[in-house]
Amino acid sequence: MNTITAFRLALALAVGLIIGMERGWKSRKSPTGWRVAGVRSFASIGLFGGISALLGEKFGAGFLAVTFFGLALMVAVSYVMTVKDTQDFGITTELSLLITFVLGALAVSGFESEAVAGSVILAALLGYKRELHRILRKLDRRELIATLQLLIVAAVALPLLPNSNIGPWEALNPRTIGWLVLLIAGISYIGYFTMRIFGSRIGLLATAIVGGLVSSTAVTVAYGRMARKEKGNFALLGAGISLAAATMAVRLLIEVGVVNPALLPWLTAPVALLAIVPLIASVVIATRVEQNPSSAQLKLNNPVELGAAFGFAVVLSILFVLVRVAQSWFGNTGIYALSAISGIADVDAVSLSLAQATRGNLPLPIGATGILIAATVNTVVKALLASFIGGVFLARWCATILLGALGLSLITAFFIYS
Repeated sequence: MNTITAFRLALALAVGLIIGMERGWKSRKSPTGWRVAGVRSFASIGLFGGISALLGEKFGAGFLAVTFFGLALMVAVSYVMTVKDTQDFGITTELSLLITFVLGALAVSGFESEAVAGSVILAALLGYKRELHRILRKLDRRELIATLQLLIVAAVALPLLPNSNIGPWEALNPRTIGWLVLLIAGISYIGYFTMRIFGSRIGLLATAIVGGLVSSTAVTVAYGRMARKEKGNFALLGAGISLAAATMAVRLLIEVGVVNPALLPWLTAPVALLAIVPLIASVVIATRVEQNPSSAQLKLNNPVELGAAFGFAVVLSILFVLVRVAQSWFGNTGIYALSAISGIADVDAVSLSLAQATRGNLPLPIGATGILIAATVNTVVKALLASFIGGVFLARWCATILLGALGLSLITAFFIYS
């Protein structure tokens, strides 16, 4: 006996059992004679697919096609007869039977891991029916469009982008720019839905954390307005702004680490302090200050819009070129000036641009310093925004935390870079 063939046939049988357990459990209360297929049927069809693929190797691919269409005909007849009795027009089980046959054939054809993974995924999709339907009921059209747009960027637009350096100084790689846009959009997407699901129930601080994934500047402005309007909750609102800035620091490390992990030894300690200090201060504040019940919620726009993604790609492209121009014409000073100016509005774009440049001819210390300058300017801007919008009482709980964390960060960076 060929042990490899026997093993693959056993996998084909196991594929059917995995899917059949879910289908059998679902139909366990159905009257006798109304069950389209259960554990035994699915296991048999998985094995049938494996045997058909095995025989197809001897008699040709046409044999496998004939057996598949024969099974499809039998499933169609069974479906018609079942519908007459049950008036259930769903075709999920019938489609699962055909997929089980294909997965069984894959298992015998040398795609063992793919067949098992496919059976597990299919069983999970079938088993999570209620949860999936519940999510769809809660999803509004704007969020559905956001999901589809993210999939368009990831599965359609990105693979079509050329993976070559073009433009002035060969500074632009369309595939790289696409990956960076997808990275930012994905983080914003996760943050948006996290706050969409949990934001109104887990309080100001937790909302600030997930809001920071989308835009820490938006959190700063929104909480500053709350403080000015309500004349209260200064401590918690200030702590919330600090936590949003801390989330920005964590997000920055993740983005840079994905683009160029070699930068992390230069940035981890100083940037981590921008997250750790606000986190500790906020925990202390949260344990000592009572929250005034407020229904005010942070409102953030849908983060995954094709127009916004295109705009971010344009900004990244311009920054890629400017980084090369600044390096060629003005040396390190030009890089640092560009980082400071860009950090006023946004730290992500310039940081991603510098991280990508360090994969080329930009030295790691120069790129890391530029990213730290952008983070420094951005932190100072948040402290100023909170102070001007929310007033001196909010600044006491916010600006002091942010500037204290920034001071420790710069001292640490000085020792690392010296």
